Amino acid sequence: MKVSDLGVIRLFTAVLAAAGLAVSLAAIGAAGAPRNALIVQGLSAVLALGLALLVGRFWRRARWRLWVLMAACGLALVLTLMNGVSLEGAKRWLALGPIQLHTASIVLPFAVWAFAKGFGDRRAAPIAALIAFLLLYQHDAASSLAFALALAAGALVERPRQLTPWACVIVAGLLAYAAWVAPDTLPAVPYVEGLLANTMKANPVLGFVAGVLMIGLPAPFLAVAQARPERRAEALALAALWTGWIAGALFGNYPAPVLGYGAAPILAWGLSLGLVLGDSANQDPPAS
Repeated sequence: MKVSDLGVIRLFTAVLAAAGLAVSLAAIGAAGAPRNALIVQGLSAVLALGLALLVGRFWRRARWRLWVLMAACGLALVLTLMNGVSLEGAKRWLALGPIQLHTASIVLPFAVWAFAKGFGDRRAAPIAALIAFLLLYQHDAASSLAFALALAAGALVERPRQLTPWACVIVAGLLAYAAWVAPDTLPAVPYVEGLLANTMKANPVLGFVAGVLMIGLPAPFLAVAQARPERRAEALALAALWTGWIAGALFGNYPAPVLGYGAAPILAWGLSLGLVLGDSANQDPPAS
């Protein structure tokens, strides 16, 4: 069935989000999460809903300079490398009081969205390559893979005539490979990185449902790509981003996005949804 209405996609997404939150709370509880983790997870979902509505309402009405937006994303990663929380050599988090936010989760949806819309600006692709380098130095193979897949998806849809975006895709792919072959020394937390395996042991049915819902996270973006051709590049790029994060959880020692414990992935999913499900504007953001 071809989806032709953003309202239908929004309703489907709301059902998916509600089911995901319920299963997430049950899964991280079964995997041994403390009660305060359940509270943080629930509050993060509420905040993500607010961000999705806010971004969806106002984002496309702003006249963004896309290369500036990407540069701001790169700057956030630089600040994380300089002043972020370090664990076993990895610097992926910024401390906000008692909460540690995974920076890449927050900034990559914006960077991917800007890259997919910024092929008319030659400044966008080099900044995307810089972001890929920064992800490598953060020792974040899952985000490196996700970002490389997102850049490739955006380029394949738009097929830019310039060589620079294609070179950026190749560089990001090589850096993602380098990130994956590097050893990962971070220990797994049962209700974060090891969520699916530990939930499957505690409750096979719940573990199976959690896995299905996690794999279904890119579905709203794929639906938007089918329903709205003018948003296809950005929607497929975001779908690829989330596919990469899911692959990181399935094949590496990385958090289960949205379903596992952690505020940043939930906020990132809300931001990503706001970017593609938002109200239409009379004019798309300019590339420069």
